[in-house]
Amino acid sequence: MKRLIFALFIIARMASAQGALPWGVQAVSVPQLASKAGVVLFYVSSYKWIGTHTDYDMARQAADAYLNDNPQTPTYLVLGPAQTQTCDSMALPSISLGNGTSATVSIIGYGSNVSNIIKRVGCAPGTATLSVSESANGSVTHALFQGFTVSANHIDNAACGFYGMASSTIFDVACGNAAPGADHEVEFGNLDPSSMGRTRSLYIMNLKAFDNVGSGGGAILTPVWSGGGLASVTVNSGGTKMYTQRYVRAQLVGPGLSSCTSVPTLTPIVSSLASVNYPPLPTTYYGYVTGVTITSPGSCSNTSQLYILIQDGIPVLYGMKFTNMIWSHVWNLESIAASHYAEGWLRSSFSNSITGEHPYAGQTIQILEYGALNEHFNAFFDGPGEYGAVIYGKSGSFINSIFTWNSATYPASSGYDLAAAPEVYQKWRITNSQCTNSTANFISITTAQGPLLATDPAPIGVTLNDIENCDGTKVVDWPTIVGPP
Repeated sequence: MKRLIFALFIIARMASAQGALPWGVQAVSVPQLASKAGVVLFYVSSYKWIGTHTDYDMARQAADAYLNDNPQTPTYLVLGPAQTQTCDSMALPSISLGNGTSATVSIIGYGSNVSNIIKRVGCAPGTATLSVSESANGSVTHALFQGFTVSANHIDNAACGFYGMASSTIFDVACGNAAPGADHEVEFGNLDPSSMGRTRSLYIMNLKAFDNVGSGGGAILTPVWSGGGLASVTVNSGGTKMYTQRYVRAQLVGPGLSSCTSVPTLTPIVSSLASVNYPPLPTTYYGYVTGVTITSPGSCSNTSQLYILIQDGIPVLYGMKFTNMIWSHVWNLESIAASHYAEGWLRSSFSNSITGEHPYAGQTIQILEYGALNEHFNAFFDGPGEYGAVIYGKSGSFINSIFTWNSATYPASSGYDLAAAPEVYQKWRITNSQCTNSTANFISITTAQGPLLATDPAPIGVTLNDIENCDGTKVVDWPTIVGPP
């Protein structure tokens, strides 16, 4: 039996303390900043609304103007211990320092559960409620964003966007409530070929992606097949937590999906029991799943490895999106938004260290796509549904992962999906992966050919070491299998 991993607990304790962070920098406080010479603070509470410009907008304008005239002076915007609104949604400035880098206005609050920036209802939609603009004069360096929550209020297309940054810190920041159908809640870097959008050498700790429209859970639906088509659906459980009538959705998933010439489609039926308002969204009605409407029966030959995944909440593609980000250190990522992917490690993101990821229940997939040499330590999966991690990048590692979801709710779910073409993988390593709540339905690893049995060789270019075989019959260590180089 493997020893338990307590790293997540230790990191959580570190995050709650006002002291040294893992990379040696001190978490700062407002009095601490105020006592320092050569630092300028702009307090939102000192400004008043003018027309459509909120107190926050006015404070931002003042801080931006000061930094423009004094680019060498560390300039901070200080939030109050309350909610503040914004209408402008202007990107933070990137002011040249004359040495190939730029400066911006840093923001500090009293904690992500205390200080809030929220997009005001009635204001024009924007790209992101809080973002750092890119600069042709070089990356923004030594910025600090600490202790606050940003809500796009379902108006802007994202809550946060950080681009063209280097050697900066994001600590105890939460970003969420993007507009329905948005690409992401928070994004780091983009695919700007000039590297203006690249982020590098960032230090990120306690970052959360969220949405305040609650999502249901606990529904169990079993597909009934006839001649390879979806004939009906049995509702084994309508759920233990109410689902939204407007946003609930269902899809067929599982290793047998590759056998479908056309994938069945269906829509859950939710009987309304309660309602709540989240302006500017329409009234949201909640209830339990009582049936489904089959919009297409599809055609599948391997129906024994297909199941119905129920998702809920505002549909956003990525909770957190990382593109063109390198050499960065990340601790404690929590994606509790109802996004399809908890995290997306995408093209040109490489050589990053990520510790303590936690996709929450209802979070379908943690995806790692087109990334290389990223190291994931102590990931904790408690209910992704279909897969824990979908791996298409050519190299990287998952070390000390823990899976605790109840696979009676997610039959045929899988810890890792290694379904890329065989020639893709070059140097992947998965080590010490534990299943604490396994049942007969749980699959440790899935490939394009289906579940990987404990006696099967690993895909070429993949090394498996001490992987628990979560088949529900016995708890054993997966044999150390090294794929051919």
